[in-house]
Amino acid sequence: MTALLALVATGFRAISIGDPAAPESLVYLRQQHEVRDMVRVYGPDECEAVRMAESRMVKQTVGTTPDVVMTVLSWPNIITTPGLDI
Repeated sequence: MTALLALVATGFRAISIGDPAAPESLVYLRQQHEVRDMVRVYGPDECEAVRMAESRMVKQTVGTTPDVVMTVLSWPNIITTPGLDI
C-alpha cells in the first residue's frame, strides 16, 4: 500500500479496471507533456509498468508491486528528444 501511495504523491492518478467493488486491477497514470507512465497493479506480487514517449514504448518493467513502483519512481523526469534517451 505504501508503494501505491508513493505513486499518488508523485502525480499519478488511479483508475480501477473491472467491477469497482472487486476490480481486476488498478491502473496508475501520469502524463507529462509527450511522456506517459502507466503502472498496472494486479496484486502485491504482480505488477507491470511502461513509459511511452511520442507514442513509442521506451521503458518497461515487471515484478512485484513495490519493486515496479521503485523502478518507475527512479525513471528520470528530464526528457531529451534526440534519440529518445529517456
